[in-house]
Amino acid sequence: MPSASLNGLDLVYDDTGGDGEPVLLVNGTGATRTAWRAHQTPALLAAGYRVIAPDNRGIPPNALPPGGITLETMTADLAALIEHLALPPCRVVGFSLGASIVGELLLTRPELVSQAVLMAGRARVNTFGGAVTRAAADLYDSGTPVPASHRAVFQALCYLSPHTLRDPAAVQDWLDVFAYAEGATGPGVRAQYEVMADVDQLPRYAGLDMPLLCIGFADDVMIPAAASREIADTVPGARYTELERCGHYGHLERPAEVNAAMLDFFARRRPAAVPDRAAPAPVSVSASASGRGAA
Repeated sequence: MPSASLNGLDLVYDDTGGDGEPVLLVNGTGATRTAWRAHQTPALLAAGYRVIAPDNRGIPPNALPPGGITLETMTADLAALIEHLALPPCRVVGFSLGASIVGELLLTRPELVSQAVLMAGRARVNTFGGAVTRAAADLYDSGTPVPASHRAVFQALCYLSPHTLRDPAAVQDWLDVFAYAEGATGPGVRAQYEVMADVDQLPRYAGLDMPLLCIGFADDVMIPAAASREIADTVPGARYTELERCGHYGHLERPAEVNAAMLDFFARRRPAAVPDRAAPAPVSVSASASGRGAA
């Protein structure tokens, strides 16, 4: 488990190594780097990429880092890691809060990035997503213990597609995961709940000049697909793909489709610094594509 002393914290990350072109994976609120290991990391490795996945500040052992936990400090950590590993320009992928971090990186340090993917991204908080975040913060502040069964049902309703919930075997598997595999918690995760509270990045996104793919999940109640489409419609040249039958955890519910969309996008434009490398073969994906510049 490599780590680097950056910005006053011990930044922990996964790194598959090798000489493949690097892809950074940035996760969402309360999630650790390990969530990528089941589906996205193997797919990227099979396509010849090197995969780096850091834990955001707020995740132990960096629960109370110097400088606090804000969109700006989380973005600065990501930029510092890219520079520490001598990766730029590289591909970056963000999910949920991670998409906001990647978006801020595109705005403030675009020279570090060659292509970007925002999964379940939003420029501003929607009503229900904000309510869920406030509820989680209030629960933490109350100190009230929550039975594992209650936590599992709450997460299933918020993060999964109704199609998954109607599949007895699939939903039981997910309930077991939610009940027995507790995510990170503590004051750092509590602080992550506030990162997007008063943020509206949409006006700033209009000035981006970056190859960008936005992926929305059709049944996502936390960050509706319309929020991801809104970003794609705002960023000149951005592509938008929407996947059916998946909720907020679409990259875990339908990983094959998400990975295919991501790899196809990566194959469409290669970084100028490595023109002689062969691109991974495009993979077809059954999804709608729209937004400015969509193919």
